[in-house]
Amino acid sequence: MALIEVIPPPPDGLLNGLESRTVIAVGTDLTIQGTFGEEWLVVTEGKLRVFEPGNVGLPRLEMDMGSITGSEIEGLIGGGALLVTQGRETQQVLRFSNACQKKFSHVARYLQDLAQYREDRKNGCEKKPPPEIEHEKDEGTRCPTCRLLLPEGSNVCPACLNKGRVLLRIIKYLRPYWRETSFVWITMLIGLAIGLVPPYLTRPLMDKVLVPVVAVPFEDRMKLLGLLVLGLLGSQVLSHAVGILRSRAVVRLGAHLSNDLRIEIYTHLQWLSLKFFQKRQVGSLISRVMGDTQALERVIVDGIQYLVVNMLTLVGIGIVLFVMNWKLALAVIIPMPIVIVLSRLSWKYIHSLWHRYWHYRSRITADVNDTLSGVRVVKAFAREQEEIVRFRTSSETMMGSDMQAEQTSATFFPILWFITSTGSLLVWYFGGQEVLRTSMSMGTLMTFQAYLTMFYGPLQFLSHITDYLARSLTSAERVFEVLDSDSDVKEAQDCIRMPSIKGHVELKNVTFSYEASKPVLKNINLDVTPGEMIGLVGRSGVGKSTTINLICRFYDVQEGEILIDGVNVRNIHQRDLRSQIGVVLQDTFLFDGTIAENIAYARPDASLEDIMSAATAANAHDFVTKKADGYDTKVGERGQALSAGERQRIAIARAILHNPKILILDEATAAVDLDTELQIQEAIGRLIRGRTTLAIAHRLSTLRNANRLVLLKDGEIAELGTHQELLAKKGEFARMVDVYKETSSLVEVV
Repeated sequence: MALIEVIPPPPDGLLNGLESRTVIAVGTDLTIQGTFGEEWLVVTEGKLRVFEPGNVGLPRLEMDMGSITGSEIEGLIGGGALLVTQGRETQQVLRFSNACQKKFSHVARYLQDLAQYREDRKNGCEKKPPPEIEHEKDEGTRCPTCRLLLPEGSNVCPACLNKGRVLLRIIKYLRPYWRETSFVWITMLIGLAIGLVPPYLTRPLMDKVLVPVVAVPFEDRMKLLGLLVLGLLGSQVLSHAVGILRSRAVVRLGAHLSNDLRIEIYTHLQWLSLKFFQKRQVGSLISRVMGDTQALERVIVDGIQYLVVNMLTLVGIGIVLFVMNWKLALAVIIPMPIVIVLSRLSWKYIHSLWHRYWHYRSRITADVNDTLSGVRVVKAFAREQEEIVRFRTSSETMMGSDMQAEQTSATFFPILWFITSTGSLLVWYFGGQEVLRTSMSMGTLMTFQAYLTMFYGPLQFLSHITDYLARSLTSAERVFEVLDSDSDVKEAQDCIRMPSIKGHVELKNVTFSYEASKPVLKNINLDVTPGEMIGLVGRSGVGKSTTINLICRFYDVQEGEILIDGVNVRNIHQRDLRSQIGVVLQDTFLFDGTIAENIAYARPDASLEDIMSAATAANAHDFVTKKADGYDTKVGERGQALSAGERQRIAIARAILHNPKILILDEATAAVDLDTELQIQEAIGRLIRGRTTLAIAHRLSTLRNANRLVLLKDGEIAELGTHQELLAKKGEFARMVDVYKETSSLVEVV
């Protein structure tokens, strides 16, 4: 079982003075009340204690380990609680967020196993050893403020993100379109001004036409009625005309912004290093590129302008109401403080609900992408039903999260609107009294109510603003998490342009690890002369693929340096470096296009003659011409319409047309039959001529043309020399050759 060394370490003095060896010291990110805070669980051989950071000398809770009979995790919204049972009484020991779910599940299991072990000993069963905990680092980087795990590849904490700064950052995307934005806002304000006209005409319509305060001749009333109706018609026509112009401008602005956002995030993803993609699912990133950018577009185009216009409407109509009758206006705003307080209190809760929903939505998108991409594996192992059950579980989880967020909104905001609308009832009551006393005309009261109706529209929008922003800013955070992620393989400011390299590769004291304290390569020294072919051999996981990843500068070394023609790869312009390296991988990836397009991927301007020449050199021309559409044959997604050997030869043709100075062959013949291997071997023989080549292969026949072989073992160079020299040493390589011969003979017998 894996646990538990927590980052950051426990507070000073927490473990001082404990009477026995400490087994567990693990921090949580919530207090027992469920608010963000810090507490520490410390388990020794005799006691279980919970400490608060401000009082490390006196524990908040203390239990005898011998009295604990069980432990489990209770799932809560956004996190969980650690429960410990003593006899028949179960007690909540501490609470934690979802970020700490994994480690406290280990804690609960350890306590449960320990209780069972003691029970077995009590009953005379001592065959099983006592449970143990293996210490490991807590993965991820934590926010220094709230201690939550930060999103992978981002320094932005969603819980602590300043919403105002996010809004300001969103507004910056409107700068290139300030003319279009100005037009939209001007037409919105014009529409607002026109919208104030109909209620204004209500007063003379009531007081001078329908219910005249003073006697007015019938003909004059009929004439005024026509003029007022024409005025109402004109205002409606203008309002709709302005609305059409604004809507067309909004559609145009939104389309450009959405396109810019998609291009920006996609471009940023292209320049991020491989480390960024290691722990991220493709479906999740697709969701950010497509879904979240569209949501961010809506908040930029619609949200901000409606927010500003509704605030101006609220202020403008508020002034009109106070000018008309300040006493009735005061009655209107009586419920407002209650609405404001409730809105502020609901913000964090509703935001957390929508943040959780988007998390589940992203995860289910990623799961669907994985399953559909690996549909052959699913069918090969008859796992369709299990995948359906897994999807149903994820879908129901997302449905529950969506329902909770929607139902919370559907419950809270009608209540908020009811409280707000009580102001209208007060206006009818007090205004009606003034009409009955003849201190106010019916027209004035009806005009006041008309403006009040217009006042409640923006007020209702602003009461929903917490819900609206909770949804929109969650999408914005997800987009900005990607845009704020920096590549750990950065272009040097004074990088050297090397449009033509010779291919001299040198590794000097190279040490590299994907995880701290677990080096994959240790002090590697290797000098490869231009045109030389080096074979990398060894068991899986010894660092062969890592070596070529470092040469391509997909990652940067932690110690030592890699030189190309005497220049550190960190200082070479990345495009110059990678444009002169060709890679043929075991798991060949072809894009969903034609055979010709895939061969010409590195040289899109290549002529058909050049493509056919490269295919011929790769022993691919014959099988291509036998297909109905020849070089225009669609290869399907990931090249699934072709066999493994055909995909491999297309990849070799792609490398030949690319004409690299340094060639990387990573298990290029591992997934093909012997006949296909011979054809690929011939193609590789043509491909490596005049190029510096580094080849990885488990089939030693692939390396028969290698000038030297490098045998890696435990991240170090164990043996180095020619094929004959290594055989003469009768060491690890000789043993591998014997095993290979034995395996090959078994294959021949079969």
